[in-house]
Amino acid sequence: MRIVNILKAWLGGLELDEKMVSSVYAQASFLSNDLERHLLGNHYFVNLKALLFAGVIFENTRWLSVAEKGLLTEIPEQILEDGANFELSPMYHSIILVDMLDMFNLSRAYPTQVSGKLVNLLEYYIPKMLAFMETMTHPDGGVSFFNDSADGIAPAKAKIESYAEILYFKTDRLDLSKTKIIDNANSGYLCATVAGNKLIFDASPVGPDYIPGHAHADTLSFELSIGAQRVFVNSGTSEYGLSPKRLNQRKTVSHNTVEVDGKDSSQVWSGFRVANRAEIISRHTEQKNDRSIELIAAHDGYKSLFGGCIHTRKLMFSGNKLIVSDSLQGTFKYAKLRFYFHPDLMISLEENLLRIEGADFILHSNLKGKDAALVDSFWHPEFGVEVPNKMLLLDFNKNQLDIQFAWSKN
Repeated sequence: MRIVNILKAWLGGLELDEKMVSSVYAQASFLSNDLERHLLGNHYFVNLKALLFAGVIFENTRWLSVAEKGLLTEIPEQILEDGANFELSPMYHSIILVDMLDMFNLSRAYPTQVSGKLVNLLEYYIPKMLAFMETMTHPDGGVSFFNDSADGIAPAKAKIESYAEILYFKTDRLDLSKTKIIDNANSGYLCATVAGNKLIFDASPVGPDYIPGHAHADTLSFELSIGAQRVFVNSGTSEYGLSPKRLNQRKTVSHNTVEVDGKDSSQVWSGFRVANRAEIISRHTEQKNDRSIELIAAHDGYKSLFGGCIHTRKLMFSGNKLIVSDSLQGTFKYAKLRFYFHPDLMISLEENLLRIEGADFILHSNLKGKDAALVDSFWHPEFGVEVPNKMLLLDFNKNQLDIQFAWSKN
């Protein structure tokens, strides 16, 4: 990253003295013999990007050869056909998209030094990546918090789009007023828009089998924005490393989904490890009419890991209503359903009647007959940031639990 940033600054007009140039050259030389093949993923990707920049600018054919050979393999490996980065983190997707744009920009500045094969790959995948970013971003412009994701790490969506447009890539905005389903079939993420509202549903695998380090146990979680305001939010990511807080943020308990018998849907452990993983065993989408959408998916995480049950979730989404229907098929002792709310909302639960007030809407849910509680919690929108919010906790008393949220706009 340092090599690329210094060379980009030089390309942008920053003067470098001989000592700095020598230092960058020495760092690139060291890197060329110390690529992070043991980690792969985004680490290896940015190694190759750095060698591409250094190889082009210092006219080092060996570095350039290593970079291009690696990128011709890694780009189709790490970018899925629906445009998603294969680690399935919206934040890392944005980071890798900037890397792709940087390399394309370099190829335009030095057209005779970057091969046509690599340029063709960049031109093929960048539009797909832009489209995927559009589906996974909330109307407020921030990323959705699935797996390791937070704002403030990757450049903002608007900046990335502006960069892409300067390089003559077209950026298409979703028309949130239209009723539409976007099924990112390769990554598994589902996006639905109705009447200006946006729903994002995680019907995805944990990630690539050999590098699940940025995965959370968030299978079948979802996020919802009503208009421009986030309502249902996953808890986010505030730190890396080895800590109880880091582990808790990766666990099922920190996401808008069902926890069974106090276990995680996938066995997250340490800072960047996953043992047994939930698999999506079915998924279905249907547009009922011009104002109503149905999304359904099921995973076997609790069945395969603990001999327990299959979790199936159905989301029925319309212009003023979201019905969340969860069923557990099989054996379990107890289960809990959690919904986390954005901290800007005014939330109350009195006599099991939930009321949520946003800037331009009021949402209600009648929870009578259900074991429900409103709990103090935290949202982590950026690294090092912890914001108090509220979480709705419900107990499963039967094998199925249906919750209806209905809202009216001011």
